[in-house]
Amino acid sequence: MVEHTGRGGMYAYADALCRSLSESGADVTVLTNSLWPDLPRPYKLERRLFEFTDKKKQWSQLHWAADRVWRGLSNSLRRNRFAIRACCNVVHMQIGVPLIDQFSLRSLARHLPVVLTVHDVQPHCDRFNTRRSFLQRYFHIPHRLIVHFQDGKRQLVDNWGVCSDRIDIIPHGIIPLNNPPKLTDARKKLNLPLDSRIVLFFGSIRDNKGLDILLKAIEIVRLRNPKILLVVAGAVPRGVSFEPYSNLIKRYDLSQHVRAFVHFIAEEEVDYFFAASDLVVLPYLKFEAQSGVLLRAYAHKKPVVVSNLGAMAELVSSDEVGLVVEPGAPESLAEAIINVLSSLDKFQSHYSSELENKYSWKHAAELTMRSYELAINSKSPS
Repeated sequence: MVEHTGRGGMYAYADALCRSLSESGADVTVLTNSLWPDLPRPYKLERRLFEFTDKKKQWSQLHWAADRVWRGLSNSLRRNRFAIRACCNVVHMQIGVPLIDQFSLRSLARHLPVVLTVHDVQPHCDRFNTRRSFLQRYFHIPHRLIVHFQDGKRQLVDNWGVCSDRIDIIPHGIIPLNNPPKLTDARKKLNLPLDSRIVLFFGSIRDNKGLDILLKAIEIVRLRNPKILLVVAGAVPRGVSFEPYSNLIKRYDLSQHVRAFVHFIAEEEVDYFFAASDLVVLPYLKFEAQSGVLLRAYAHKKPVVVSNLGAMAELVSSDEVGLVVEPGAPESLAEAIINVLSSLDKFQSHYSSELENKYSWKHAAELTMRSYELAINSKSPS
């Protein structure tokens, strides 16, 4: 398993999957970097990759970009060398660098079966690394591709020309919890009021996530529920400022109704934010993927309000754990928030053992092993 971020949602997903694969009898080695948490685990760990870090803010954009390319190239060469020398049966990529892997991954695929999990069928935002021509070549290299929902498979076929026979649909599992904090303890830990209705916006704060729409909705909600509090938890991307959102908070007079934690949320802190909330909202404007944030909400049995995009709408509608609204409509979003907050018990009651089985990691591991077998038995892709 190759996972070069070592933290955040990608780490949580890969860790849970590798644990379940190991428990099913697979011999799993994770190739990652020094950021991967040092916790007991049933699989092997190789910290041979360089970290991708944005800490050196004083660098110029050109210097930063050159460093990213150098690290990406070094990691791809280290990955290929390690996998070939270790004689791995399958190399499972969780995330890559399309700019570089459109060439280097092809070299690896000539020697070993390669499986790629495509977490984002369409990039969240336009970046040089994810140019269409790069992704077009990148997606055609692996022997098998894994997506988390049916429409993701359709998009790989229609938008990227990938053969449908090479695509497997494997649901994203519910992130397992280890002694999650109680609501009151979590609020005390985060210094949040015990008597408020807390709405959580969690994750990287990008333009496509619709935080501006949510702030407008909270302005509407507070007129009917003065105890509403929006908690924003996540970092802004490099070169992006939170100031536009701060200006909206001032314009809408929401200083008493918004608490912002604008920084990367370490893995050991994540559960506190979900445990402290009453409702999780994903008001995305553009999104063609499965959401790790949504599955975190599932893990904590929190009702959700999501935009009618990607797999989020499919899951929430079928599982009946919240409401789906059209993206970019603050009035509809506000009404949905009010409705869910007034019926929390009803939505929470749909979190059942059947739902847990539907998104179990054991099931995901079984399907993943089947994908590995198909990759091993397949011929090299064209």
